[in-house]
Amino acid sequence: MLKSRLLQWVTSASRVFVWALLRIIPPRPHAVVFGWPDNEGNTVEIVRSLVRRYHGRVYWLLDDPAYRGPMFAAKELAASERLVSVSKGSIRAFALSIAAELTFFTHGLYTAVNPPRNRLVVNVWHGDGPKRLYQTNLVRSTVLVSGSLMWSKYKAEVFGTPPGSLALVGNPRSDQFWEHLPETAVCRLGLTEGRPRVLWLPTYREAQGPRSRRWSDGEQLSESEPVDRLTHAMVHAAELHGLDLVVKPHPLDLDTYRNTGVRVLRNEDLDAAGVSLYQLIGHSDALVSDISSVWVDYLMLDRPIGFLMPDLEELKERRGLNVENLEDLLPGMRIDSAEGAAAFLAGVAARSVDLRPSAFDSVAEIGVPGGPGITERLIDWLGDYQRAKGRRRLFDGRDAASSVNAHS
Repeated sequence: MLKSRLLQWVTSASRVFVWALLRIIPPRPHAVVFGWPDNEGNTVEIVRSLVRRYHGRVYWLLDDPAYRGPMFAAKELAASERLVSVSKGSIRAFALSIAAELTFFTHGLYTAVNPPRNRLVVNVWHGDGPKRLYQTNLVRSTVLVSGSLMWSKYKAEVFGTPPGSLALVGNPRSDQFWEHLPETAVCRLGLTEGRPRVLWLPTYREAQGPRSRRWSDGEQLSESEPVDRLTHAMVHAAELHGLDLVVKPHPLDLDTYRNTGVRVLRNEDLDAAGVSLYQLIGHSDALVSDISSVWVDYLMLDRPIGFLMPDLEELKERRGLNVENLEDLLPGMRIDSAEGAAAFLAGVAARSVDLRPSAFDSVAEIGVPGGPGITERLIDWLGDYQRAKGRRRLFDGRDAASSVNAHS
């Protein structure tokens, strides 16, 4: 108890200290971008856009400063003289963050306190969906980004963001749906070029985060007997219909999924192949998910989504949802039996239009913006926001990469 109270006091004191520094230290003409993990798609797309359109230097705060992004972005980012990688845990990163006139983050950064008027701080977050948001009352920003009409108001209330500062433009990572997936990368991931792909993207039940903090929202899926029956039915159906079936666990997930019979791809596998998660998702033919935010973004592709969550009642109780009628909102088929699993994959192989989200009335209510071009729409939105507030211009038109910049 004493340790917990001491931590709360230190956290509160540090927030007051940062709040004061932001008002004492004048903003410098540079941007800071932070996302977790380093290959988080929203962050990568923001960095790519800023090196084209922002006037100043862009400092990318990374756990691994050697990270250069997925293959489709690495050459572009490496060629930019205005992009600088900095270790996120360094004193330099803190100093740059305190002085930045422009900040983007997907998780709370040091400077996620109430920002002064002379800073533009953008909370891109990491998706929209039915999971209840916790411990976000301390995360503050100038602007909050949302990718869904249904969940935008909820997010704004949770983060204390006024309606005029809510950018309902979509999640920047979704632009990666349309990036080319080279055949060499397909082979390196153990997939078959030209073969239909089904990705299983479960959210975590037991998780381990930064600083080895662990928590549980339910029992591990691979330890569940009902899930075992479902996954082996999917594996059999995938073989029968000539489909590639893979599971990509959440980066926090402690579950190994080794006993499911499904091929497992993790972040390190994608990085080794030079591929981003959303790039791979964009080259899939169907998705299997649960309460993850990924399926919300996937709606814009109008491809089949199957919902495998036999532990839904447990998730409601232990994780918590922000909607009471999730079962009625799901724009896809529930996979809750071996027969249902086989039927879903058979429908994917047959390209059944009845499995597409557009066949479900809830899609309009969820309201996902279209793509591609989401990141550019966000930068345009921020430019308009700055002008409406009477603040100085931060962004050029659609290509500022070749502009002369003397800032350091």
